[in-house]
Amino acid sequence: MPDLISSIEYLQDLPLYKTEKPYWCMLTPRDGFDPDQERLDNLEFEIRDGITITDIRDSKENFILDKSGFQVLSHESEISSFDTKEDVDNYKAETMQVLKRELDAVFVKTYELRMRKNIQIDRSVMNIADPLLYEGPARGAHNDVTYNSGPVIINRYLSDEEKETYLKPGYRFRIINTWRSLVANLEDRPLALCDARTVAPDDFVAADRIIPDRVGEVYYLTYNGDHRWCYLSKQSPNEPYLFIMYDTAPGNNARCKFNA
Repeated sequence: MPDLISSIEYLQDLPLYKTEKPYWCMLTPRDGFDPDQERLDNLEFEIRDGITITDIRDSKENFILDKSGFQVLSHESEISSFDTKEDVDNYKAETMQVLKRELDAVFVKTYELRMRKNIQIDRSVMNIADPLLYEGPARGAHNDVTYNSGPVIINRYLSDEEKETYLKPGYRFRIINTWRSLVANLEDRPLALCDARTVAPDDFVAADRIIPDRVGEVYYLTYNGDHRWCYLSKQSPNEPYLFIMYDTAPGNNARCKFNA
């Protein structure tokens, strides 16, 4: 398929963010508080039109995790539906095995799964602990983990025994996102991925993501004409993406990757 000319939603490069950190809150409903009436963030996005999004269907072997920050796998999942918690648990266990094999890792642990539909989901209450929760498309070009939040996530989800075994010199930690289409041929709103080699450190902005039991941190992306955006035309469920969110290895390898 030909490349697309489309739009990407970026965080605006506002003077506000020099004195006030970007943030988004998801607060527990309470008496006197209406999340539909009171603003819960200071995020201001802009739509950049005329962005070329390159189809990598015939060149996907040129995009690998350590260079571009993402790659396409060939893998047929044994999980065909996500109707029960057992389905989710089985998919997470399967994903651990895929990552262990593909990354030649000695240890893999999955800590979160998110399912999305290409519809606007309006709700005043959202239970993020519900394993069967569906969300709408995420806003803004972003990366879910920062250099600050990566170590926090690792410390939160490893057991004491796992920390004793792996939190020592000689081990490399990576936080990887896997993304798989749930439809046979994805043509409506495919995931766009920004080649990590085209992103400069000044392009991303740390933002707080505030939920009832903790504060996390993500990166949003501001516009740079050098960004190279990619997608995989007619992506099938057997062609999942891997993309890097955090990497402890120093050097020229991709250490985070933005998607929209």
